[in-house]
Amino acid sequence: MINILRKELKELSKSKEILLYYIIIVLTLGVVIPISSKESILGGNWYVMGLVFQIIAITLPSNLTADLFAGEKERKTIETLLFSPISVTTIYVGKVLYAILMPLIIIIFSFITSYITISIMYYQRYNVISFSLYSFIAIYTIVINSLIIVSFAAFLGAFFSLKFKKVREVNLINVFVSMPIIMPLASKLYSARITWSFIFKYELVLIILSISFIVLVNKFFTRQTIMKNS
Repeated sequence: MINILRKELKELSKSKEILLYYIIIVLTLGVVIPISSKESILGGNWYVMGLVFQIIAITLPSNLTADLFAGEKERKTIETLLFSPISVTTIYVGKVLYAILMPLIIIIFSFITSYITISIMYYQRYNVISFSLYSFIAIYTIVINSLIIVSFAAFLGAFFSLKFKKVREVNLINVFVSMPIIMPLASKLYSARITWSFIFKYELVLIILSISFIVLVNKFFTRQTIMKNS
């Protein structure tokens, strides 16, 4: 599992274009959006940033997971991967961990950058340094809830990537299936009526669904069935 994760990270480190793409996302989330939403944020409305981070949490893994298995099929390297002395489920979980790790790093860096940006804006307006710009529910929703959404999106996307042949079709399926997942949360954030009860129920459903994908892969996917679909 760890070897699979290392392999994916090693391949990522060779792609300057993808790394530049991630840097742009961090700067957009951390600087551009807070500045463009300055009045709303300084007025105490953290829901703007909360909604943006949830959207990023569901979309970032979708781009990564499409390539995890479908990309291997297109490059004709899937056979080498599958016939390594590791179970299909272990390979699946290892690749999912990679698809979780990268978005999580981006979200954490983006949150820290946005917090610094908002702190500077707050100081410029009120001439006061504040370390409590966000409530605990705001920080939890932006960071922890984003992690759970990322995890679900990674398990979901990797499952589709395992099943289908083309990266493009997996990308399309990921978008159509994953985006509606955050609609209940988005509606709560938009109306500024989010509660702890809703957050915990929402997260519990996503965690159960994420685990169910591991069970499905273990039960229905073998080296032979995957090779048939490639």
